Amino acid sequence: MDRAYAGGRQLPDFGNPGAETVSRNITPEPEDGIGKWSDNDIKRTIRTCVRPDGTPLSRTMACDWYAKIAPDDLDAIVAYLSSLKPLKTE
Repeated sequence: MDRAYAGGRQLPDFGNPGAETVSRNITPEPEDGIGKWSDNDIKRTIRTCVRPDGTPLSRTMACDWYAKIAPDDLDAIVAYLSSLKPLKTE
């Protein structure tokens, strides 16, 4: 758990059966993670499943559910992610 949220795990890509995707670093680490993203960048990415640079997230992310998330819940997620220890991806 000391590497939780630092990315690098192989996961099934639910949008592409039989394929895999690699989890991304969602810690506030500025180079490997989302440390340079604004709160609005994070919220937009969670709601739309599109990163600030325009690349889509893997469909392993529950995009349809997060598109309808309550604003207070979204704020809580952003606050939690901001509280994580910044970690480099290995």
